[in-house]
Amino acid sequence: MKKRLISGVLAVILALLSVLSMASCSKSTAPELDDIKERLVYLIEESKELNVIFFGVGLPVYRRDTAISDRKTVYTNESLGGYDRLSENSQYITIDAMKSEAEKIYSKEYIAALYEGAFEGVLTGNTGAYLRFYDDGKYLYQNSTLYDFTLNERIYDYSTMKIIEPSSADYINVSVESYSLANGIRIEITLSFTFENGDWYLDSPTY
Repeated sequence: MKKRLISGVLAVILALLSVLSMASCSKSTAPELDDIKERLVYLIEESKELNVIFFGVGLPVYRRDTAISDRKTVYTNESLGGYDRLSENSQYITIDAMKSEAEKIYSKEYIAALYEGAFEGVLTGNTGAYLRFYDDGKYLYQNSTLYDFTLNERIYDYSTMKIIEPSSADYINVSVESYSLANGIRIEITLSFTFENGDWYLDSPTY
């Protein structure tokens, strides 16, 4: 009787260990590319517009050297230097609108770094500023002196996409061939994605 009891307990323990082992393996196993490729491609393509806003020429502004230059104090923030007021024809005229769009594409960790540079960075007065956008409480201004990282737009060949190590069930690295419109030279790019709130989000730049 005692032997049977011990045997039964051991069987239960082994069964539990098996279940835990399977769960652990399941958690650490990266998904199949075919199951998530559509989402990954969507994120990369949608990020291109955000690249222009946050790392490129930015949004339409009222330029100080145009026909309205005689009213430039209305359209520029001279005290900061290099800042032009966003045009009313801009796709986004509030920080909240830009954040809402970015959060559809990027992971929480990437968002934190993006916001720091775009909305929460350091103002340096008349010598220029690192902050991309500045809200003075009435209007939204854009720094028009920053370097354009999207001068050579990248085109991705999604037929070459593959998941590479290290990758897991909630974080993957993806290799994909890409070329610049400027020179056409193909190189292999590695992009990262994070699984958050039931879906995948981009965790690296694509410009």
